[in-house]
Amino acid sequence: MSADLVPESRAYRHITCGSETVVGGQSFEVVSNPMSSMEQTKCSMCNAMFPISDYVWADTDENLSDYYARHTTTATDLQRLLCSKKMMVGLVAVSALAAAAGVYVLVANDDLFTRTICLLGGLMIGAFIGATLFLHVFANPITRKVCGVRDTRLLR
Repeated sequence: MSADLVPESRAYRHITCGSETVVGGQSFEVVSNPMSSMEQTKCSMCNAMFPISDYVWADTDENLSDYYARHTTTATDLQRLLCSKKMMVGLVAVSALAAAAGVYVLVANDDLFTRTICLLGGLMIGAFIGATLFLHVFANPITRKVCGVRDTRLLR
């Protein structure tokens, strides 16, 4: 496989039942990312969620917990925090509220319907800005630095 060719899927095996689950798309991006703070994933045979320690990569037999630990040994506590779900939720919430407050100042004297629509729009735009900042300023650059690859789906 070429170093530039990003795989579209990968299989992991549930240790308990022995069934393999092929993961692709956005789910594969999250499962393959050791900085994603993922704690559970789904077994397609059991149709239930289990801790990542209950799975191994089908092609390497490496436990997913060990895979995460191996690829994040150089990550600092600050880097882990900046890539965490808590940081993402906090940044999205603060951005949404800040945008809504800014919009409110602009439409404070308008009728209730206009203020409501504008506030909802401000919340959505702010949330989008917060999510974009999280990905492009924090999560993606830190993950690239810690894991040493441009896309964690390339990791083995």
